[in-house]
Amino acid sequence: MTNVQIVECGGLWIAHLPTAYGDMELLCGDGDAPDMAALLLVERFFDGNVDHIASIRRSVFNFPPLWQPIRLAINNEGRLGLQFKHRLTGRQQGMFFADEHSSFNTNLSSITIADEDVERLQRRDISDQDGA
Repeated sequence: MTNVQIVECGGLWIAHLPTAYGDMELLCGDGDAPDMAALLLVERFFDGNVDHIASIRRSVFNFPPLWQPIRLAINNEGRLGLQFKHRLTGRQQGMFFADEHSSFNTNLSSITIADEDVERLQRRDISDQDGA
């Protein structure tokens, strides 16, 4: 995932993440800088060959294609959740936690931030871990 835009808005940091499902947003901190651990958690969510969003949609909705993921959020327990919007009615529904509805079970407390992660994330170069 590249071309991540992180903006500060009223003291909050919001990341706009381009995905195969369209742009999604993530509240990734407040204060002076975005929360690097939150960005790394989302990076791991999108890393690999498993489409966790598809797993969550299939687990939750009767007709998954009608539901578009719009927002990622991390709760007070460090669990990653998704919010969805119905494509026809505009109704929003969620928070559905990844660890309950997919094989993704990493939480915020298990994230370790290395110096190279900080440098890469400051360049907004998400998921370019191998330099490819």
